Amino acid sequence: MTDNLFQRGQHYQQFRPSYPDTLFEWLSAQSPTTDIAVDVGCGSGQASRGLEPHFKQVIGTDISFRQLQAAPTSAAVFIASQAHQLPLADACVDLITVAQAFHWFDQTAFFSEAERILKPGGVMALVSYGLCDVKGLEGKVRAFHDGALGPWWPAERADVLAGHPHAQLHWPTLPFAQTTIKREWSVEAFIGYLDTWSALVRAARAGKHPLAPFSEELRKQWGPNTRTVHWPLRVRAWRKPGAQ
Repeated sequence: MTDNLFQRGQHYQQFRPSYPDTLFEWLSAQSPTTDIAVDVGCGSGQASRGLEPHFKQVIGTDISFRQLQAAPTSAAVFIASQAHQLPLADACVDLITVAQAFHWFDQTAFFSEAERILKPGGVMALVSYGLCDVKGLEGKVRAFHDGALGPWWPAERADVLAGHPHAQLHWPTLPFAQTTIKREWSVEAFIGYLDTWSALVRAARAGKHPLAPFSEELRKQWGPNTRTVHWPLRVRAWRKPGAQ
């Protein structure tokens, strides 16, 4: 497991599951116009690229310049910035997305900044996916996640997996029908995905490498073919009060 942020960004590009286009279609349909979308905590830009076909301008922001460097060539503009100090004008943005990053933020300060830059009627969406499962190997990922990796997850991890149920923004909510991300993966692709988990970085810093024995176990049980991997996709979305 590498602790180099540029390499981690490249691994995210290669191994993290992309979001379904139906998500971005829904987000654009909720937005007052489709002029500007901002993807905050964008990492190497997975969600930013998904937004590109649906908005005239997409801006991805992240505190890590090294993560941004790993983003492939894209129509989006990438800016190194803290989530609560965005270099954008007041009331200029139609949509703000945060995909798998909200737990890293100063959440009160971020919501205040989001209120500042969103247009009246603009949309704020927290996007996350829960813990995956593998067809035919049900429960194995959960056992590894909660067992060998359990001590290395931050406390906020449970909130991510649950879809940020405790996030509070006193605006009207926008209901999103839960759906599933599905991929057909080889065992090596799946191990590559597991290797992007942040808990492994924390474990490696302490001289622990729990992925190695679990990878060998997976290789023995997976077989030569691909298997279906699925994640529950969750969205919490709100609309800023005001005219659309």
